[in-house]
Amino acid sequence: MRVLIVGSSRLALQAAEIFIGRGDEVVIIEIDHDKAEHLAETMDIAVVEGDGADPRVQAAAEAEDANAFIAATRDDQANIVAALVARRFGIDEVIVKLENPDYIPICEDLGLDKLALPELSFAMYVSEMARGLNLAEIGELLRGDARLFRFLVDDELDGTPVYQLNRELPEDTSVIVVLRKDSFLPAREEVVLQPGDEVLVITRQRNLAELTRRYTPTG
Repeated sequence: MRVLIVGSSRLALQAAEIFIGRGDEVVIIEIDHDKAEHLAETMDIAVVEGDGADPRVQAAAEAEDANAFIAATRDDQANIVAALVARRFGIDEVIVKLENPDYIPICEDLGLDKLALPELSFAMYVSEMARGLNLAEIGELLRGDARLFRFLVDDELDGTPVYQLNRELPEDTSVIVVLRKDSFLPAREEVVLQPGDEVLVITRQRNLAELTRRYTPTG
């Protein structure tokens, strides 16, 4: 497989190492001259220097021959533009790294549905591990764009039963479990929320921005 990666963020380089380990061909586009030079000297990859959102640079990187494209700079807007350009080259798999979940609905409107939000995902993962929940096992059960989201119950939600909260949540979103102190309560409809509770829901990727605006994410 031939993989084209834009940027030299930590995620980009970690992904590159994984692909290299699998025997895939990796090409990195890097706009910074010194970084591009360093990557070419230290990694078993091809490096193209330039702006990854520039169609001419992607053409120089032979984007038309790539099987996958990962826009992984530290700039969300640059990643979105680069992904749109990559799509014009007919690349099968186009993945966009985002820092700001507010860009999720915009990406989906543009047809970019393979999104990576590493900071949010990592925070959720380690916080659930600390509570004794294994998201790696749960993740194996998830399909498509299913995502997990955890938020804190504030005074406004005090006394709200789970069945009512489920009605107020975005479409395709449902409570899985309520975490209370050192225990967890299965999401039975009659469970009543208390301040300080944490609610774990399963949702679709497109709902993450709205959930983040409505509630206080924990982790």
